[in-house]
Amino acid sequence: MSVVTVSDRLVRVLEAFAPGDNLEAKLENVTRDCLESQIRKCNEAVRSFETRYGLTFAEFSQAWQAGKIPQRRSHEIERDFMEWEARHMEQTDLLEAAQELGRSES
Repeated sequence: MSVVTVSDRLVRVLEAFAPGDNLEAKLENVTRDCLESQIRKCNEAVRSFETRYGLTFAEFSQAWQAGKIPQRRSHEIERDFMEWEARHMEQTDLLEAAQELGRSES
């Protein structure tokens, strides 16, 4: 277990507005809410690319590697690929963090 110092100002805000029975539960709930918000935003970005290209990221990446994406070296498509890849990786990391937070400590 780690010990963390939290300012009185932050404690007052958490006590007033964060759900939970104690400070640790309040911090966990705020963190969970933040992760869920980031996951939603990331999912929206990924869905936008999937809609635009009619493929999942894995399918797009495979088609990219096989040279099946028309004009794949254009600035717009290369930018989309890099951003989509970053969002896909972020999505994976966020989901792993949410799962970790969902686990009880041993």
